[in-house]
Amino acid sequence: KNVQRHNQLVGKLKKVHAKTQDYGKFNEQFFECLQHPLAEFKREPAVERVLDFAVQFSMTTSTEEGDKNLLSFIMPKVLALHSSRDKGIRMRSVETVRKLLDKLEDDAEMDVDMCEEITDVMLLRLKDKIPAVRCQAVLALSRLQDPGDPDCPVQMAFQRVIQLDSSPEVRKCALSHIFVRADTVDILIGRARDVKDLVRRTAFEVLAERVSIRSLTIAQRRDLLKLGLADRTEMVRKAFTAQLLPAWLKQCEGDFVQYLKRLDVESGDEWVEKSVMALIKTRSPAELVDGFLTRPECSELIENIRSQQDDLLTKAEGLLDPEVALYWKCLCEHLRSLGSSAEDRLDRILPEGSCLCPFILRVVGTSGKAKCAADHATGIFILQQLFKIAALLDLADEVGRRRLRDLVCQLLPMREVPETLVPMLASCLRAVEGSHEARMSILLEIISDVHLPMNEQGSEADQLQQSLANMSLSIEHVPLEALLKCLSVLQELLLDMTQPSLSPSLRALTDSLVLPCVQTADPVIREAAVRCLGLCCLLSLDFARQHMLLFLQALEVDVEDVQKTALQVVFDLLHTYGLNSFEVEAEKEDGEDDAEEQDDEGAAATAAEKGGKNSNVAKGILSVMSRYLDSQNEDLCHASMLGFAKLMLAGRLVSSKVLLRLFLLWFNPACDEDLLLRQTLAAFFPAFAFSSRYNQEQLGGILLPALTTVWQAPDSSPLALINVNDLTQFLIEFTDHRQLKGNAATTMDLQEQSVHEDLALKVANKLLTDEEDIDERTLCRVLSLLCLTPDSSLTEDLLALDNQLKEAVTDKMALRYLTKFRASITGSGKATRSRITGKTPMSRTRPSTARRTTVTRTAAKSAKKGKASVMLSESEEEEEEGAAIDASPAATRQRLPRGCKGKAQQQVEKRLVFASSDSEDGSLSDGGDSDN
Repeated sequence: KNVQRHNQLVGKLKKVHAKTQDYGKFNEQFFECLQHPLAEFKREPAVERVLDFAVQFSMTTSTEEGDKNLLSFIMPKVLALHSSRDKGIRMRSVETVRKLLDKLEDDAEMDVDMCEEITDVMLLRLKDKIPAVRCQAVLALSRLQDPGDPDCPVQMAFQRVIQLDSSPEVRKCALSHIFVRADTVDILIGRARDVKDLVRRTAFEVLAERVSIRSLTIAQRRDLLKLGLADRTEMVRKAFTAQLLPAWLKQCEGDFVQYLKRLDVESGDEWVEKSVMALIKTRSPAELVDGFLTRPECSELIENIRSQQDDLLTKAEGLLDPEVALYWKCLCEHLRSLGSSAEDRLDRILPEGSCLCPFILRVVGTSGKAKCAADHATGIFILQQLFKIAALLDLADEVGRRRLRDLVCQLLPMREVPETLVPMLASCLRAVEGSHEARMSILLEIISDVHLPMNEQGSEADQLQQSLANMSLSIEHVPLEALLKCLSVLQELLLDMTQPSLSPSLRALTDSLVLPCVQTADPVIREAAVRCLGLCCLLSLDFARQHMLLFLQALEVDVEDVQKTALQVVFDLLHTYGLNSFEVEAEKEDGEDDAEEQDDEGAAATAAEKGGKNSNVAKGILSVMSRYLDSQNEDLCHASMLGFAKLMLAGRLVSSKVLLRLFLLWFNPACDEDLLLRQTLAAFFPAFAFSSRYNQEQLGGILLPALTTVWQAPDSSPLALINVNDLTQFLIEFTDHRQLKGNAATTMDLQEQSVHEDLALKVANKLLTDEEDIDERTLCRVLSLLCLTPDSSLTEDLLALDNQLKEAVTDKMALRYLTKFRASITGSGKATRSRITGKTPMSRTRPSTARRTTVTRTAAKSAKKGKASVMLSESEEEEEEGAAIDASPAATRQRLPRGCKGKAQQQVEKRLVFASSDSEDGSLSDGGDSDN
């Protein structure tokens, strides 16, 4: 009954076995008793104990010869059961073999033929359709691996299972039991990207236990750092930081500097720094500071910096390598984050500002004198860490704060300081100089000092204005490095602006520096100049209107890096001001001159004409930007996709065509390998759909155009491989009013009809009136999945349409879908819908086009029913023409429920609004998020 008595029972059975005269008969009877638990697939404690007892007794006879050896009799018998049709027998037979092999000692010997037979059988069971059988086969084969044989069949089978098996439990089991060799390390690292968190955690655990950091390349180490620290599951991140990172540090004898030397810190990878911070947090501040000062070079470095003696400062430069600098910086940041509790320990390793600033100045001079690029890059990395350390200084010290401010002002104009250090220096300046006007004045002076000396006479303001005026005259003689640094300083200045206004000094600087740099031959300078010009435009709408054409020209003719920056700038401007703000000034002036002479009717006509021109301008800008959704350059495609997504989320853009292109781009099989695009759109569509009723109407409006695009796609197009069932199911989920969140859900309660009811009208009319070939089964399936409200104002219309559809549709499966559709109309049943939690368009099979019968409505139908048919046909005509409507905040608010209006008037207005939403090609909004 329990395992405690197994030893006693085994002893009694051994006495029976010893007194047996016919060992062959004993073996047969023993195996007959064993067959009963072998037939049980379900995990039962009693079955497990019986098998354990049988295995334990069988091993006691393994040293006997002939018929006395029960093990040699049972093993072939159990192996013969592996091909049984019963899954329980297959699983238990493989499990029994595994238990017998586990009981063998490490130096045990086995007959070669038996060993080969076990291997062949277990390799065959690795392909069993039951995951539990495959798991037991993996466990049985774990002791049959030959590490010295590069062609070991067990090793090759394990590698295949780890990479290709469909069951995460089997992959996890193979990961835990594979013998790690040089050719299996890449496979283990690959499982750190597994879709299942348990498999990823097991991969990190195996790497921590069996793989030394020395056996990994630097690229593999850095790849593991990113995978572990950026994992989306807390359980996996915890396993990585609690097991793999400490194991690596232990292999480096607990030395953080030696750990960093194995990671190539100079490449600037953020994950290296995050790994150090994760390890630091596991230790106490006292232990960290004592360990840092215990290193001779670190303690000597701090002492030499504080001495301020030239010879000792020179020696300190030699002691400061990239690894020490990074660890020093991370340790200081950690102690500063602990607050006053670690202030005393921070003072032990952080010199005063009056001591640190002269040392930084010496390092800058040494870096500028570097003779090779590698030494120069090393010096730049060390300077980056020193500047970050300087930002941690106690700014309450007036002397230290003044020394740091003077240091920044002294370093920024120096040729030895590259533009990559400008953001850090600007950050230090913001920390020590609280006045925005003072920082602006300092940075403007630095820009002019980089390549144009200040005049000796006149006031400081006159000198600055004169320098800015002369800058345009001498820009062609300025080295490219100096121009790039000027633009970098200007960028930091513009990012630091607190008021959205462009001062005269900045306008003069833009005219004298930025615009000439846009016309230079060097693409790096042009890209930086376009970025600075975009930041200036964000401060002034008039300035943005003046230079919008320049950005659009850059999109058309410049190199890809400049195109990407210009594209981002245009999207930022549209997000800030709205596209309707960028209209031709002449049109507005003409409208103002003629307004006084026109009566009300003439004024309305002029306004309508101007609205058409505005829409044309909007469509022109959108057509230029939307072309990059199909760009072969991934950066341009990502920038365009992200820009349109932000505009739509902010309510700045309403365009059914752009929304349709984004949705088809998400499902396009050609984009399956583009993880950034898929992840971005997977986050955008749920957020967009569930934020307002009007957004759901937009998504509902692209259902039929999306299906038509897929059906009409040629066989050579990737769109032809889209699974329309996945596509429609996602759109149905996104348009479900029950998924609305916050105020949008409350507003939905006031609506008389849902988006699904409007979709039902559109799909039903599509089935009845469309003359082109369509897949009636797919459309009927859409109807069956819709969530309809019984006893709504459209119930009679939907029932009438359902009757017509049953006469028109001939496909049997489509008729079944219509039965579900009618049940959802009347409320007598619920449509079966699967909850969608993420993008899973796995099937890429194009649906077959079913034969369809078209039925036109008779004249005897009611006018109310006729409106639904007319509504859909008109919307399709408008969409073909590409008409655009204004979606300003006022127009958007008109789509909200009218609680004070009559029911009939509300019904007509909602139908008209929904019909208009399908025709949107480039509708724009000047306001922010509309109250939907």
